[in-house]
Parts: sequence; C-alpha cells; structure tokens
Amino acid sequence: NRIIKLTNGNFRLLQRLFTQIDRIMEINNLEKISSDVVQAARESLIIGFTE
Repeated sequence: NRIIKLTNGNFRLLQRLFTQIDRIMEINNLEKISSDVVQAARESLIIGFTE
C-alpha cells in the first residue's frame, strides 16, 4: 500500500523503486522488505515526500 502511494501508480517509477529495493536488500543481506528498506529506496531515488 505504501509503495503504491509513493509511486502514484506510475509503472516506470514502481520498477525503479523495486530495483532499488532489491539492491538495498542484497547489500544488507535482507530477506524481507521492511518499511526502512522502502524509505531508503525512496530517498535514493528522490521520490516526493511521505506522511
């Protein structure tokens, strides 16, 4: 739900966000997506502000 809000349904942005999430998870040896991972991915892509 948070990811949909971040991307406003923009498929290209959604794809970029998940690519970044994958990179962050691989670097940190994580197995599950957490809100911290999504936040880090958002910040690295400079996607608008969240609540």
